[in-house]
Amino acid sequence: MTKRSDSSNPANLAATAILDIQHEEIQRIAAMLLQSHEASLPFLREAHLHLVETLCSVYSVNEWQPASITLRRGQGSCSQRIAVLEAIARAAGIPTRVHAFGVKGSFWYPRFRVTRLFVPKCILLLWPQFLVGEQWADFDELHAAADQMAARAAGGFTNTGESLFEAVANTPIDFLGKTCGLACAGPEHDLSRFLVTNFGLFDTRDEAFDRLGSFQHTLRGRAFELVFGGCKSRNAN
Repeated sequence: MTKRSDSSNPANLAATAILDIQHEEIQRIAAMLLQSHEASLPFLREAHLHLVETLCSVYSVNEWQPASITLRRGQGSCSQRIAVLEAIARAAGIPTRVHAFGVKGSFWYPRFRVTRLFVPKCILLLWPQFLVGEQWADFDELHAAADQMAARAAGGFTNTGESLFEAVANTPIDFLGKTCGLACAGPEHDLSRFLVTNFGLFDTRDEAFDRLGSFQHTLRGRAFELVFGGCKSRNAN
């Protein structure tokens, strides 16, 4: 986690079209997890692992899908499941916000070797932060700090097996070059080589999609959803 001088604002806890935190199922899961953990880092870790176990990994570019629908369907893309985690965090009183990254389409080529035509040159990836106490914790450091994760990881993220959503529990997902230069880290841990643009921080994922656009609303995105939408991704649980 990184100490930040900026604190949260009401938008970081508000319900949105995607983060429909008032939904009874989101409230139920938050209340269930709060019985074992206060609204803190252990709560977020448990919430993440709960969603890894209960939500099947599928392909979809429907970024605007409400978190409650993802829960009801029992499956979701990385982005959709991340949104569920954010919604549960907000329902428990933990503020969230997102980094907006422009990531090279080649990052996803290992999953779509034959069908790269569907993958644009740059894809918007929203990567959340969670305010725990006075510190903003990046999604990739919920289970361990970047140096600890690199030291214990068997290898880097290859995008050929488990998805980003599962991998953050045991593999460095380092788009910001945190592991660069660490004695315990290898070049395979640093994913910043795939980062085209860092659009900065947004109070909500809805705001980021409003301002930067969503792949699902492009011709290629609609074609992707038609062909791959709802299909289980590799190593889907």
